Amino acid sequence: MWERSYRNTPTSGLQSAEEISSLGLDAKANPAKKEPAVYSISISAILLLLSLEWIYPITSSGQQGSERFLAVMAGLTGALLIAGLLRVGWIMGILLRLCMALTALCLMYGGSDPAGWALEYPGTWMEDIRSFMESRRFYSISTETRGLLMMCGWSMLMASVQSLVLMRRSVMLFGSATLLYLLLLETLAGLDVYASVVRSVLWILLIQAILQLLRLLEGVTTPTFRRYPFGRWCAVAVAAAVGMVLISVVPGRVATVPGPERLSLDQMGERLARWAGYTPNSSIPASASVTGYSTVDAPMGSPLVQGDAIFFTARSPEVTYWRGETRSYYNGSTWSDPGQGFQEASPAALFRTDGWENQAYWTRIRQTVTLKRAWRGPNPLFTGGVPLNLSFQDEKDSNEKSRFSLLSNADSATLWLAGSSNREPIKTYTTDVMIPTATPEQLRLLGKASSTSQDPAKIRRTYLQLPASLPERVRSLASYIIQESETRYDAVQAVRTYLEEHAEYTLDTRMPPRGTDFVDDFLFVTGEGYCNHFSTAMVVLLRAEGIPARWVKGFGAGVPDPEVSGQYIITQGDAHSWVEVYFPGAGWMPFEATRGFAMPQGEGTDAAAAAEAQPGELNPPQSGGGLGSAVAWLLAPARALAAEPWLAAALAAAALLAAAGTVRMRRLRPALRIRLLLAWPRSSFPDRERLLSAAAPVWAALARRYGPRPPGMTLREYAASPALAAGTDSADIARFAADWERLLYGPDRPLRADSLDFLRRALRLARRLQAP
Repeated sequence: MWERSYRNTPTSGLQSAEEISSLGLDAKANPAKKEPAVYSISISAILLLLSLEWIYPITSSGQQGSERFLAVMAGLTGALLIAGLLRVGWIMGILLRLCMALTALCLMYGGSDPAGWALEYPGTWMEDIRSFMESRRFYSISTETRGLLMMCGWSMLMASVQSLVLMRRSVMLFGSATLLYLLLLETLAGLDVYASVVRSVLWILLIQAILQLLRLLEGVTTPTFRRYPFGRWCAVAVAAAVGMVLISVVPGRVATVPGPERLSLDQMGERLARWAGYTPNSSIPASASVTGYSTVDAPMGSPLVQGDAIFFTARSPEVTYWRGETRSYYNGSTWSDPGQGFQEASPAALFRTDGWENQAYWTRIRQTVTLKRAWRGPNPLFTGGVPLNLSFQDEKDSNEKSRFSLLSNADSATLWLAGSSNREPIKTYTTDVMIPTATPEQLRLLGKASSTSQDPAKIRRTYLQLPASLPERVRSLASYIIQESETRYDAVQAVRTYLEEHAEYTLDTRMPPRGTDFVDDFLFVTGEGYCNHFSTAMVVLLRAEGIPARWVKGFGAGVPDPEVSGQYIITQGDAHSWVEVYFPGAGWMPFEATRGFAMPQGEGTDAAAAAEAQPGELNPPQSGGGLGSAVAWLLAPARALAAEPWLAAALAAAALLAAAGTVRMRRLRPALRIRLLLAWPRSSFPDRERLLSAAAPVWAALARRYGPRPPGMTLREYAASPALAAGTDSADIARFAADWERLLYGPDRPLRADSLDFLRRALRLARRLQAP
């Protein structure tokens, strides 16, 4: 055994420098030292300010609840950074951060009674789990649970960032991610983040200055400088960083320059297209964003270019608009519907028997839709009215594969094709729908303009919502427009007439400035826009006067197919948005808001003429063809991230976690390999080569901690050198060197007990040498 012959081990005959180098033992010295607490606290404090730049731009628009959100997230971030300074185990750290996220959730949604809300939330959590398991859709869970997931992701992000900065002494990854995130907010969401970018650069420079000071101190031996450098260095660093930032402001002081413009990928694409010689009439459009349908609720207002790609064809006895989705919640820049819930529906049964409330105002027709490309869920199914049933024509045997692949929402009268990898895509479906046929005279008899006494409570609660930040002049304008209207129908027509007389239709628009309400900017500043502008303005003006209304997006009527009678061709250019107004006793009636458009049914217009006269319309951008198709396809997910900034934060957190995990695995890989060898089956055991290969990284770790082995020095001499002998691990290192030599040059196969002892000692050294 090695222990018995240890004293008789020769000290010469060790491998050459080339052999040791092949095992990775010639590494540069990089002593791992623990920085003083004052540095960690200072870095964490500045890191808090840098982290808040992720939150502030999306909460500075004055929307309802933004101040509370900012305060809670700032407190949560500070608590997470404080927790990162504590020396606790990883299990305790996870539990501590989870408790912080739950506390922040209660403060966010608990209102004046966070404790009472916390007691009720477990029931909501269980209901969300049940809903998600049934629908397999993220939208089916509550806003509170989504907030909890967001806070947990933010907690992981902060833990990863703080570990990366303090342990690896690198802030450039998080700093670059912050600047990229801010530029995406300005580019895609139209937010003014110039001040945030300047502040972020300042915070990054300060953190980098402190980290650089720590690196300098490692090579300084003067006690006075090592004891009192912090104040002087920080003063110089702060002065230099502030000076660099102030220099960027000087040009604006000595000369009048325009404010920072929003970086627009659309404009960049247009300029590149023009530079390449393309015009709007060329095969490649002059702008990357073209008209089309999208399920993404992105901020509205970006300029668009007319598209002409065929989306579907439809056979219908009547000309209709094609409803896709409805939205009820307006936040000042876009539409959403957080409370909308769907239920599984079978095509064999009726989806609903209400929605029209009085058969006299509705009629039933059958329509057949054939999509240009096969449609796979999750996606909406377009219908010309309130859907009653639906059958697929792509499958046989009564559509057994698709029987339970539908999701229906009775409140919004919409259908979705459920997403599932084991269901076949569909291309053709037939549906029975109810379309409105009420005349203006009939609608005038259904209620006064501002009377809400006959509206159901659920209708009033959902479809009268307006943001608290809505400017007062918008409400005053609504009162002015509707003041002389005696009936609800007359009020709708008054708003429509006002928009037609005071606004122009155009696709060449711009995103409103940050903090500006979309409708306010349209009505009082630009006075021009497309369907999203007109329809959103009508809904907001009607709601301001107590008239329930909702926003609908889908497609216009299309154009008649010259080859097939009763068939219509609907292209991406027909994507459109309009308004539905609630009439007690009749239900939701559609109304056209956009100048130059006419609703094909429900208002007494000539249906055939309306179908032929519809100008091309639009909705959230989609892709066209050629280069524009590729660019728009790349922009679609970017706009989705801009619409949900916390999704971008979650992706950034995942990227940083992956980077931190990769670094950590590289640090722990030697120890993990030794652990695996220790767990080797008892029927066999690693041979001499595997034992040496697993333990070789210990020499590299020793070189990093105490400096590389000088040329010509044997491993045993290196282990007995003053630098290693003065350490706390000197005994283990000396024994490890002797066992390494015995294992390398011993004539006999080592005993299992000796091998286990060698591996345990190597594992112990690997852990200690790699500890921060």
